[in-house]
Amino acid sequence: MRKFISLSVVFILITLTLLLSSCREGTVQPEEFATNPNEPVQINEQNRYTFLLNAVNLSIDVMNNARFSSFTSRISISIIDHSSGYINISVSDKESVNRFTYVGDKEESLFTEALVGYIPGKIRINASNFTGKLRIQLNRTF
Repeated sequence: MRKFISLSVVFILITLTLLLSSCREGTVQPEEFATNPNEPVQINEQNRYTFLLNAVNLSIDVMNNARFSSFTSRISISIIDHSSGYINISVSDKESVNRFTYVGDKEESLFTEALVGYIPGKIRINASNFTGKLRIQLNRTF
């Protein structure tokens, strides 16, 4: 009987460990975009940055410090419902050297690129008369 109870406890502990370790708190689902027009949503955590925007004829210039410690990361950009303007996204390293630039002026279901060999230091998002929905995700990779 004791052996059965101890095996049951071990099974439950292993199951809970697997379930909890596979969950990622704060993950933004791929189909999610900001819902309030012209009010960006930003999530800036260690080794992860997300920017969501539902824009209507919006011009902004946003610069954020990235909280990265890894030399390998991946940026993913989506633009849907685009009808006007453009978006310019750049990533610079810790020494403020521009390492990545993307200009979007049309629909882009998913653009993705590996950023290798430097630690992201700043992320700049510049929009000019932009109307559309934008999602930017920068994540550490292994």
